[in-house]
Amino acid sequence: MKKWMFFTMIALCATCAMAQKKSKGSAMKEGQVIAIEEISGVGGDSDYTVAAPQASPKFKKYINHTSDYSDDSVKGWHYFEVAYEVGSTGIDKDGAKKPILVIPEIEVTYALLYDMSKSKLASAVKGQAAKAKGAIGWENPKEMYSLFTTTITYTTITPKRSHYAAVCLPPSAVAVYGEPIAFSVQIKVDGVQQGNIETVFKGDAKVAGKSLKDIAYDKNGPCAWWERIENLTDAVVKRDGILRDRSATPFALAGDMYYDQVKMDK
Repeated sequence: MKKWMFFTMIALCATCAMAQKKSKGSAMKEGQVIAIEEISGVGGDSDYTVAAPQASPKFKKYINHTSDYSDDSVKGWHYFEVAYEVGSTGIDKDGAKKPILVIPEIEVTYALLYDMSKSKLASAVKGQAAKAKGAIGWENPKEMYSLFTTTITYTTITPKRSHYAAVCLPPSAVAVYGEPIAFSVQIKVDGVQQGNIETVFKGDAKVAGKSLKDIAYDKNGPCAWWERIENLTDAVVKRDGILRDRSATPFALAGDMYYDQVKMDK
């Protein structure tokens, strides 16, 4: 790979992360081994859309693409990132304080809620779908919110430094499902949640008249709202298999040394 291509890839990812709205995490507490530093990806001054690293004006010609793609309203991926720190000591099963050599694996759950009313494609089809009592790929036009969740296991997490992980939504999904209005991250080690669930909202986002901020908190603080929102309103539909870890996208080639490695299936 040529040097200029490599550094361009890193710059693209860095620009994407910096331009997006960020949520600062909480400080490390006693007995906690991981603390979320910040998450980014919803709202802010950017449109949170970034082109894949290999995309260039001439790329489509090299693989016999036509010019039809120039008419697409969506030009890139949506990119969502979490930065977290790992402490140098932890508590073992017997309650003893011990130094950390490595955390063999952690589980990171990502949750995103999209507003389909912000999609030009969905808006164009909505009227026709209502008359036809549905559309192919959209059986119920009243389901205007799409929920994307995934839990990814990362391996070999080293202490005393910042770590990064990210998920992406591909351009085809962005074109259909609109804009993100909420993004949350939950981290667990051995099934134990580390600190609070961190969430960033786009303004005072609401779903079917209910404030997302009210849904995302209970009497104990931030909660896994994605596990309860489907039961609170029929306007939300869960869509599986679309949200991807960055390692399964073209961004895997950009700055790979900064990001944690996904645990491979046996």
